[in-house]
Order: sequence, then structure tokens, then C-alpha cells
Amino acid sequence: MPHPESSSYCFASELEVRLHAQTEKLEEVHLDAAIDAQLTVVTKSSTVCVMLPSQESTSGKKEAELPQNNGGNEMIRRSSPIFDDYTNPDAVGNCLMKFIEVSGLNEGRTKEDMLLDIGCGDGRVCIIAAKETGCKALGIDVSPPCIRNANMIAKEENVCDLCTFLEADMTIHPDILLGASSVLSDRLKSCTIAFLYTYPTLLTKLIPILSELMKKGNLRLVGTLTYHLPSENADVAQKDEEHDIQIYSKVEAII
Repeated sequence: MPHPESSSYCFASELEVRLHAQTEKLEEVHLDAAIDAQLTVVTKSSTVCVMLPSQESTSGKKEAELPQNNGGNEMIRRSSPIFDDYTNPDAVGNCLMKFIEVSGLNEGRTKEDMLLDIGCGDGRVCIIAAKETGCKALGIDVSPPCIRNANMIAKEENVCDLCTFLEADMTIHPDILLGASSVLSDRLKSCTIAFLYTYPTLLTKLIPILSELMKKGNLRLVGTLTYHLPSENADVAQKDEEHDIQIYSKVEAII
């Protein structure tokens, strides 16, 4: 009888192989969108712009050219690189099932869990988690091509009922993201476990929203892969050094 995890690892590996050809190009547009988002200053009075799956562009622009936020923004010049010492190891395929294990997604309470993947790319983390554990998953990314790909793959894998992918910038102020007028608010507060495999500099910019979700929402655990939260902002509950995974029971924004 095969090991109970073997089919899970096979599916994760098979999906990684199938998506390999598009990964490099998608990473380029993902990086461009992330840079655009980080060059935009959003005030607390701004409204968050979220591209829902059912929405289509009527402006005549390609979706990739649409601004992420369009209220009260200023463009600024930066004198230092946005991404410091960034590398992109092929880590997700090797470590995702271990993350599912150490985070408790496979411990029987899965139907109650919702996984949040910030910087979801083509959605493979959400899709594999949903496919293998039955959990719901919310993937968020600033790149329209990534969101399109994620929805397409979720449809191919028959997990559209479990996976939702939205275009949004999660580095803007939590008061905007969780405000009464935000279509993201209820979805974000429903998430119980967060997965983060993102650029180091951007990772620290997610601390405010993670902190608020742990205080005001249902978020109980945050997991990071390869790039980790500063020790002064997060309490480590578990480490897996072999796969370079850390699980946090508390994330706190220091004012």
C-alpha cells in the first residue's frame, strides 16, 4: 500500500513540472507588477482597488497596464533597490507538502480552514493545498497575468469552488484593506493560515496587515518559506530547518 503522502507529493511535483515552462516569464511580469505597486504611495483616504474574477477591462488597456490603486496616489523616486539579495530557488515544489504538514492543514480541521497566499503567483500553492486537503484558499497578487493563470489552472484542476484569486496590493494600510467599503475585508478575516514566499523587502511590508488579521480576524498561524519575518515582529512556534520553513503564532507590528 503506498505511503499516504505519496500521491500528494506526486501531484505537487507533476504540477510543478507542468508549469515550469511558463514560470520564468510569469516571474518577470510578477516582478514588474510588484515594483509598480511599491512605487505607488497610497494614502489612508484612498480606496482599495480589487480586480474580481468576473470583472473585465473596459478601458481599452491590457489588464497588466491597469493601475493597482487610483485614488490619492503619488509616484515617488527611490534611491535604493526595492529587492535586496533576492534569489528565487525552486523551493515551493519541494517544501509545500511539508508546510501543509507542519501548519496543521492536514490534521482533520481542514474544512474549517482557509489558506491565504499573499503573492500567490500562478496559484500553485492554493491549488495544491485545496486539491490535497480540501481546504479553501485565497490567493492575492498584484499581477493581473498571474491572477489569470491562477484562475485557469484552478479550473483545469477542478478546484474553482475552493480557490479564489484576487488582484490587490496587500502592502497598503490595513485600515483600507479591512475597511467597511473593502470587498477584501470579510474574505481576509476568514483566513486561518497564511503562507508567504515573497521578496524579502516586501515581506516586512506585510507585517501590518498580518498583525491586524491576527487581532481582528481568524488568522492563527503564519508560515514563511526561505525568507522569514524579523524576530522582533513575530513569535516562532515551529521551525523546519531542512525545508527552511518557519511557523509563527503571533505577528506584531511595532509602531
